Amino acid sequence: MRVFIAVGLMCLVGTGFDATAQTSPPARLPLTAATPLPRDGTYVANENLTFVVDHRDGHARLRFDRGEEVFYLSSEAAPLGGRVLKYDTGAVALQVTGWGGVTLYTAAAKGGVPAEYSDVVQNVDPAPVGAKDVRPFAGKLAQELSGQDDFAIGFVAPWDDLAQSDSLRTLACDAMRNATYALLELAKTTKRALLTDRLHIIKVAAGEKPGATVQRGILTVTYAPQGGPSARPSSLAIVRVLQAAF
Repeated sequence: MRVFIAVGLMCLVGTGFDATAQTSPPARLPLTAATPLPRDGTYVANENLTFVVDHRDGHARLRFDRGEEVFYLSSEAAPLGGRVLKYDTGAVALQVTGWGGVTLYTAAAKGGVPAEYSDVVQNVDPAPVGAKDVRPFAGKLAQELSGQDDFAIGFVAPWDDLAQSDSLRTLACDAMRNATYALLELAKTTKRALLTDRLHIIKVAAGEKPGATVQRGILTVTYAPQGGPSARPSSLAIVRVLQAAF
């Protein structure tokens, strides 16, 4: 009997069997991806909603093909190496599995819809606004609000400062654009009459942190120059402020 056991063990050793393998703990999956998730590129959800994702300065950036707003998303770890990406409101925008599967969350699809990678990344940034074009840019946004939903709104900003600084101009123009999108979105709701009646000025100014406030018929949208290109509130954040104020 002893000879049989010894010979059996020798045979197992000879075939490369590791007697300790059965009791070793299973290897863990990596918790972080080798490359940022989701990968840069163009995605399609529900065959009619296209969006582009890229990464800059530690943020994932998201832009839908139906507008020019660029959303800067924060990223959190998810199980099995995945990521959860959120808007500046804290709402989930994208969920990504460790192997790259992407789910998009919107107001119309709160349960999420799968998004398929379609193409290489396109340009996420909208066309830059030149130093001489800041006022006309603001005037065009005011005309859009007036023409679509009868808003009588004007923009106030430090025009001379914006003309002299590319970075300030980009932040301020983003803030104006995002405020416009917020108002156009709320015009589809029961808040429209109150907004058109009581809100007449959008003031864009630099501050210590990005945000928005409403006081005496003035919507003030603040950008933070020291915070980089993401330091201005999204249209979603501005919508929340307006909903609370009206």
